[in-house]
Amino acid sequence: MRTAGSTSTVTVISVSDTAGGAEAHTVALGQGLRQRGHDVILYGRCPGWEEHGLDRREIALGPKWSRRTMAAGILRVPLERHRIREIADSSLYYLQFKREQIALTAPLARRAPVVWTEHGRWMGGPAGRLLLAGYVRAAAHVARVVCVSEAVADDLVPVIGGSKLVVVPNAIDTRRYTAPPAATRAALREQLLPSHFQDRRVAILAARLHGAKRHDRAIAAALASGCALVVVGDGPDRERLERLSAGNADVHFTGHREDVPDLLAAADLYLYCGAATDGTPTCVLEAAASGLPIVAFHGDPGTELVPRCGGLVIADPADLTVGTVTALLELRGSGVAYVEHRHGRQAWLDAYEQIFGECRR
Repeated sequence: MRTAGSTSTVTVISVSDTAGGAEAHTVALGQGLRQRGHDVILYGRCPGWEEHGLDRREIALGPKWSRRTMAAGILRVPLERHRIREIADSSLYYLQFKREQIALTAPLARRAPVVWTEHGRWMGGPAGRLLLAGYVRAAAHVARVVCVSEAVADDLVPVIGGSKLVVVPNAIDTRRYTAPPAATRAALREQLLPSHFQDRRVAILAARLHGAKRHDRAIAAALASGCALVVVGDGPDRERLERLSAGNADVHFTGHREDVPDLLAAADLYLYCGAATDGTPTCVLEAAASGLPIVAFHGDPGTELVPRCGGLVIADPADLTVGTVTALLELRGSGVAYVEHRHGRQAWLDAYEQIFGECRR
């Protein structure tokens, strides 16, 4: 990305107030590129960005598009295209959400190459159909579209063709997620878990709590197997899930936490639930790197990772029995090597750096 005597500037344009997988991906990319000597700046908002010392500028864009905000958001497009004149010139512009991609790619591409990342499967229903025409028009101006999985790329081939698509699987910082020795794990359990969980098999999920992910399946599976369950994270579905498990001492909600690696290290197994539009689930990679066997559900995206990461895929929560968990715990640690080899952060950064450099040629 850099030429002799110069430093590339990557400008990220992204507005989100929710700490999710896409936002964590963006922060990690910004950190990694900065550590490699590039200037990185965010216009907008991204949870975790400033907390990691990355540069940010405010820009008056409306909220991230959703089914609730999309109609008003489309009406704001002319105004938002005017406002991006405030954005400084850059070596490359990086976009990851549909509003920025559809509304802002064409005007930005007149100034520098634009690269997108697609984190999930194409949405269905009226919202997906509404966005499709605008997405196709915007894609005519994008230099490259990075897809986090082959399934995500397959969705887009009929839409924009394959020549601009490249697959770069999600990655994690494997230095943060490790399978601890027994003494460390025992200390973490005592420190972090409720006292009545100490002598129990403990399942964990750590994710944004959104109804599309159907985390009620994880609650049902944990209870069917006799495991206690730690639910880490926050989101719009938390209240419903808490009502669902009200009065059950075997389910513990922590809310948003910064010590997720330690919580994973204290648990016995991970329960993964994914939404239909999810791409490569980083929570599965983090759990596997922490040595946890993983349970997922048939039909969810990303479940092809689970057998490689030391786990199993079940059809129904009732399929997770006490005996199944006993056998599953024998797989503890079996996914660590796979994640380190295939989903490490440095190779991921190499891929992005190469893509950005090729787009600038």
